[in-house]
Amino acid sequence: MATQVRTRGFTLIEICTVMMVLAVLAVMVLPRLMGRRDVDTLALHDRALAMVRYAQKVAVAQDVPVFVVTAGNALSLCFDAACSAPVADPAGSGPLGVQAGSAGLTLTSSATLFSFDGLGRPSTAPVVFTIGGVAPARTFTVEQETGYAHP
Repeated sequence: MATQVRTRGFTLIEICTVMMVLAVLAVMVLPRLMGRRDVDTLALHDRALAMVRYAQKVAVAQDVPVFVVTAGNALSLCFDAACSAPVADPAGSGPLGVQAGSAGLTLTSSATLFSFDGLGRPSTAPVVFTIGGVAPARTFTVEQETGYAHP
């Protein structure tokens, strides 16, 4: 009676296949994880642009001035220049604002304070916002007369 010996393990072809799949994943996924600051810069740019556009819409809808305040890497929307009456965040319960955070990003503008009137016109224009920290920096502009905010 012959006994059969069962060996356990992987063949050389299976090991090479797994190593190839892992290598392809490493080449595709690791650069995306390492380039996180680019994604953070784009997210901050989009959020700040949306906030400025929202400020104009609130000013027109409520026919009151809405102030856009840029101070210390933060952007806030308020109903007064001293920012004692902030615009409420429509998605939450707190005031509407965005901060550059601690990822080495910066948020600056050519005017630290300006407002939109009831017709949607900016008090100071053109205003250029710059989100930096990684190259290239992202910018958007608020145009004179119309208040149109665009990249």
